[in-house]
Amino acid sequence: MPLRVNPNRMELLRLKKRLVLARRGHKLLEDKLEGLIQRFLQESKDYIMFREEVESEFLVFLAIGVYARTRIADELWQLLVESSKGSVNLKQRTEKRMNVPVEVLSVEEVSLPVYSLVETPAVLDEIARKWKDLLEKIVELANKERYLIALAMEIERTKRRVNALEYKLIPQLEETIKFIGTKLEELERSNFFRLLRLKE
Repeated sequence: MPLRVNPNRMELLRLKKRLVLARRGHKLLEDKLEGLIQRFLQESKDYIMFREEVESEFLVFLAIGVYARTRIADELWQLLVESSKGSVNLKQRTEKRMNVPVEVLSVEEVSLPVYSLVETPAVLDEIARKWKDLLEKIVELANKERYLIALAMEIERTKRRVNALEYKLIPQLEETIKFIGTKLEELERSNFFRLLRLKE
């Protein structure tokens, strides 16, 4: 369906310029979409590999925790669980990666639980150290996941724009240009025949 415009030469020139701009924009958006998809595929491979690494480290952490539980008496374990409180401070900032804004978390400070070094086995120190390392990797994993989600949303937005240009705006402009061209030709023919009659 052509756009509603006055069929004159000025409008025809304006629409032709707009069509050139729309085609150029379409090409740029297609290139951007291709780049985003390639980046998404690469980032998803990295994410899967990193997630497997974090999961295997988490299993090691759990195994050490189970071993520590067998080495500590029930009363002492209960006392440690109730009295030991650690805390984590996270900082959030916005970064742009490939012109895609993404929220990034970083570990500011990790305060580990305080416990008696005399009454507890050394394996608790290993658990505390592993937990700190694992926590930083879990935050990094969350950042990778957020970036993948942001990339997927940007891919979807860019795809919608490409489709809107390709299937709606560009065909409308072409149809309108053709319509105005036909109207102007009709007008020229009628003027030509009017001039012929006047000469006769």
